[in-house]
Amino acid sequence: MKKLFTYMTTMTIVLVATMMFTGCERWNDWEDREEARTLDGTWTGYIDTYMYDRFGLSGDCYRTTIYFERENSYGGWGYEVDYNINSRYNDYYYCEFRWDVYNGEIRLRYDDSWNDVYIYDYSLSDYYFSGYMDDGSSRDVRFNLSYDSGFEWGYWTRGVTRGTGNSVKASGEFANIKKDASN
Repeated sequence: MKKLFTYMTTMTIVLVATMMFTGCERWNDWEDREEARTLDGTWTGYIDTYMYDRFGLSGDCYRTTIYFERENSYGGWGYEVDYNINSRYNDYYYCEFRWDVYNGEIRLRYDDSWNDVYIYDYSLSDYYFSGYMDDGSSRDVRFNLSYDSGFEWGYWTRGVTRGTGNSVKASGEFANIKKDASN
């Protein structure tokens, strides 16, 4: 009887320990899924501070609109257009990306082979999305975006077929900087 009691006690301890160690993973897993669900849709806003972005552009007349579409519980695909607010249809850069949420951090992997961008220390609700982006330039960029159900993507997505490699379009100052960077 003592042997059976010892065996049952040992099994109970193992079971409780297993539940304790997997409990945290399930909580993070649930949070990541919830973040991915909330990201669905279009977000538009400004870079809050003077910035220098991945295209070499600097200033405070810079706006971005990002679209996220979920494919699974943890991520999906999307596209982004960055543009000068003073010449929206002449000075822009459009690129598609894949995204995922892992341990509370959002990773964007762009089709133009730029560094992955990590979004961290962010706040996300049904209407506001703000936080920091790390694009590998050793400079953290603060962003403030609002949910934008009325943004018209047709101008930028015209002629682009997702997944074919032709998902990058640029014009004006953005195109010149991209061309300079490739030389």
